[in-house]
Amino acid sequence: MADETRRAAAAELRRVHQGLADDGFALTTEWDLGLPPKCAKNLQGTYFDGGRLRHDDGDMPADRERARDVVLYEWHDGKLALEEYETIAIWDRSDIKGERIHQRVALLQDPQAADLIETFLSLVPEQRRQARGTFGINLFRTHSNVVTKPHHDEEDFIILYVLDREGDGAESYLYKHEEGDAETGEQVLRHQLNPGELMIFEDSRFKHGATPLTPPAGGQAKRDVLVCTVDLPTTYLQRATVS
Repeated sequence: MADETRRAAAAELRRVHQGLADDGFALTTEWDLGLPPKCAKNLQGTYFDGGRLRHDDGDMPADRERARDVVLYEWHDGKLALEEYETIAIWDRSDIKGERIHQRVALLQDPQAADLIETFLSLVPEQRRQARGTFGINLFRTHSNVVTKPHHDEEDFIILYVLDREGDGAESYLYKHEEGDAETGEQVLRHQLNPGELMIFEDSRFKHGATPLTPPAGGQAKRDVLVCTVDLPTTYLQRATVS
């Protein structure tokens, strides 16, 4: 990375950190963060068009295809150490009780994907970083509904990175949410993420989701996205205990 690009990326990271501190969310792009050219396109071609995704029984929406990875990370003096975590299991998510294990893709074997994970973890402000934790990477392809309803993922931070979209719709939204309040509060964001764009937000402060996709004339809608979770310490401990 050239010095000018590196300085611009560092300035963008500071802006994202400030946005998270002030508002609880921030929007950015792959190019502003200094990611490689065509990063989204390359990842989409490798993992979404490469036969890595599948639909699992009971997963919602019914036409969603997915894969998943979980990485164990540890910060050492501002630098990251990454390794594949021992399990990708999730529990009691999306109103589905019990354990689920989806198709796994070992992303750390791909240098570009590993760099992406480092960049995403760096989006978390230093004062909010855990010294050690897990990072979930969910690969989703949807064709109609993106989600079933506004929800929490019950993690620390959520990162959305859109790789590709055909058709319209799929506008991401955030609603303010006070702890202990079952209702959805004021909408603070409604934004259609285009390929190469990212959003990061603090999960506990908002219920989030996206509007349905609208197909193009004579075609089928499609949205390929990475939904990443900077997990809470309790998630990491739960996985370690169950495993």
